[in-house]
Amino acid sequence: MNNASQSNSIRPAGITGAAGRILLSLILAAGTAASVHAQGEIGSGTISGSGSGPYTYSLSFSDAPRATSPIGSVWYGWTTSGFFLPGNPTSASAPAGWTAALSGNSVQYTANSPVNYIAVGGTLSGFGYHAAFSPATLAGTPNSGLSEAYSAGLFSDSGSIFSVEIVPAPEPSTLALLVCGAIGLCLAGRRRLRAA
Repeated sequence: MNNASQSNSIRPAGITGAAGRILLSLILAAGTAASVHAQGEIGSGTISGSGSGPYTYSLSFSDAPRATSPIGSVWYGWTTSGFFLPGNPTSASAPAGWTAALSGNSVQYTANSPVNYIAVGGTLSGFGYHAAFSPATLAGTPNSGLSEAYSAGLFSDSGSIFSVEIVPAPEPSTLALLVCGAIGLCLAGRRRLRAA
């Protein structure tokens, strides 16, 4: 009888131990998957707008030095949550080795081959689009810069969401003040040269 009670008390401990090991394995696997995802491409970007309608927008995208994979495509103004630009762009352009495609209120940029990917720690400029909405409207639209980067083509991995930061353009009055100041400095320098 003593042996039977010992065997019954051992059995639950063995089952509990096995369940604990399985649970620990699942937690470690989930943690590893999360850290692998976090170490892929780590995108960032900037955008500036100009013109008086239609407006011209210029973008550059970067991959962080701590990333472990390059960026092969960017879906600008879109994540799986939806489209974020305040309106439909009318046209889009990409640097050499990349293509641009309009998709609703967003733009898809894809490298033509791995040699054109944005390298880890690198930046690539020359992306752009035209739209009827102004830079002020873009800046005032919630989440307008949300985008998703992929290590190769679109949906080649789980993607990395990032936000494209708007680079403010100088106000027209500030620009006029700078031009007037430059002209004044040129005239003052010219007078000094004549006097000498």
